[in-house]
Amino acid sequence: MAADSTINNASLVHDICRCFREKQLAEIVSLLSDDFKLRVLLPTDTDGEIRPRSRAEVALLAHASMGEFDILRFEPDDITLNGEMISSVTHVKFRHKRTGKELETQFRHAWQTADGKICALEQTHDLQLLSDYIDSIRAVASGLSQDDEAGAAPRTASGRS
Repeated sequence: MAADSTINNASLVHDICRCFREKQLAEIVSLLSDDFKLRVLLPTDTDGEIRPRSRAEVALLAHASMGEFDILRFEPDDITLNGEMISSVTHVKFRHKRTGKELETQFRHAWQTADGKICALEQTHDLQLLSDYIDSIRAVASGLSQDDEAGAAPRTASGRS
């Protein structure tokens, strides 16, 4: 029975990564326990503190990222199983839809499972690399916005062209 649990836990990791890559948000959420917690420090966390994020927060974050980025790669590798605990290195590659800028990096994941669901995930990554990428997107997007405005037809007070 323990071997079956280990195989199922490895499958969970592969399944959630596949769902993220294929942008299947409902399926991602279905793989998470009701009390799921994500611990990660993101470039937008201005206080520099890692705080737990709920399943609902993760769904919102995933939805936003899926709208903004093409997910070219999201594949777990170097999976180590230890009962209900799983560690992996996940190779990721994103392309920002508006600017075309790409990022290729690795996330280190520590997964915890229970009752056939993922109940916790801790993610570490190169925070400076992610911050620099986001800054570069903002810089390019800002230039695109100025180009869009420069090439746009004049607007009336009502906002119509």
